[in-house]
Amino acid sequence: MCRIRRLSSFPVASVLAGFAVLATVTSGYAADPKGEEYLLHPGYDLESLRPPGFEPRVAAMEFIPGNRLAIATWRPNELYVLSGLDGPAKKLKVAKAMGGFKEVMGLCALGDTLFAADQDTLFALSDRDHDGLPDTRRAVGPLPWTGAFHEWSFGLAHANDRFYTGLSVAASQTGKTLAPQKDPRRGSMVAMTREGKLESFASGLRAPDGLCLGPDSGLFATDNQGSWLPASKFIHVQAGRTYGHHIDPAGPFEDAYPAPPAVWLPYGSVSRSPTQPVYLRTGPYAGQFLFGDIAFGVVRRVALEKVDGQWQGCVLHFSGGFEAGVHRMLQGPDGSLYLGGLGNGDSQDWGWNTRTFGLQRIKPNGKPVFEVLAVHALKGGFEIIFSMPPAQSALQPGSFRVNQWWYEPTQAYGGSPKDVSTVKVESLRASKQATRVFLALEGLRPQQVAHVRMAGMRSQSGTEIWTPDFWYTMNAFADKEFAP
Repeated sequence: MCRIRRLSSFPVASVLAGFAVLATVTSGYAADPKGEEYLLHPGYDLESLRPPGFEPRVAAMEFIPGNRLAIATWRPNELYVLSGLDGPAKKLKVAKAMGGFKEVMGLCALGDTLFAADQDTLFALSDRDHDGLPDTRRAVGPLPWTGAFHEWSFGLAHANDRFYTGLSVAASQTGKTLAPQKDPRRGSMVAMTREGKLESFASGLRAPDGLCLGPDSGLFATDNQGSWLPASKFIHVQAGRTYGHHIDPAGPFEDAYPAPPAVWLPYGSVSRSPTQPVYLRTGPYAGQFLFGDIAFGVVRRVALEKVDGQWQGCVLHFSGGFEAGVHRMLQGPDGSLYLGGLGNGDSQDWGWNTRTFGLQRIKPNGKPVFEVLAVHALKGGFEIIFSMPPAQSALQPGSFRVNQWWYEPTQAYGGSPKDVSTVKVESLRASKQATRVFLALEGLRPQQVAHVRMAGMRSQSGTEIWTPDFWYTMNAFADKEFAP
């Protein structure tokens, strides 16, 4: 959902396949063989939001007044409004509002006006005839667009009297960034005022398919693996920074040293084509993020913390069990999660489950789940916060396997982990309630990704852990020590 906040700093067939083109390398750690992409999180119940005959290929979503959901679809490129969300799913109503867009990939509601980021224009949509449906569009201002393949305006957020959207680079059908780019602002996060004035905000992005506002009123986005991107990223996007992807001619701010991502998203084991993140403000994961994946059909969870002035943290599996690749996601007022699906039907590309459309909702059901709630980097290791106490038999160094590696950005498409090494688990310490466990590690290094797998982990009541893995990006060491 678009929210008005103040930023911490600042004065799709084959056409859409381009932003989700996949590399052939992997991180070396395969996904859970149990088929996690097919299993729904046990703490949630799933329901369809598609009345008979409604098969939306969801390109963007946003809540609008009256607890209604605006949905932009891809091919046909149209705008719909879904009402009746408070009642039973069988009474949901869908109304077509408008058509004639190029490819809207971001929506943001401010009062009674719905703003839409199309490929080449930011539009303000209004309801002139007062029938509850947007029917009139006004151009706020043009967005950089040359008509080349792979050029989208991904996501839309509003803060500090500006609208923010991410511009993917022009690329070939195989996903390789084209050189030269016809417009050096491609691969940038841009900001536009309500008067249509455009400014470059950050650069060094390839295909930032979605963004949101998060803690400290910051702007957060995912970016897809490709040239100069050995793996996908979860990024805290800051004004005047560049994030590692290079174009020719050089884009804004590219003369600066690239800023690291808050979290690396290892290709294959965590993500193939990450999409829109959502910042959770309520529920057991309040203060954390979720993001979808258009190729895996899963949702992952990101738990961040600020160390030495910058965000870093871990990524964990959250849920599978959805009808299509998860392209857009929102959190509703009641804590429910709304998931919009999109695919091209090709299971080898971004056609999860061979489905091309989807619209679902998952609601918390209150069932207890044994899982990792958060991970904190502490002096000499990690503090793992569990949702319930682990069994005493599992609190042994042998229950944890830890590897670490780093990534080397090159001009090649994607990349492999570098210098993969095993990290020795020296000892464990637990809090009195045993929900906080400190993993003392020998040889943990900064600017690395640490993968922790918990073998045979069960709770004291015998419940198997929901997901046994997490990947922590260690941008900086923490000085704080474990306090049991």
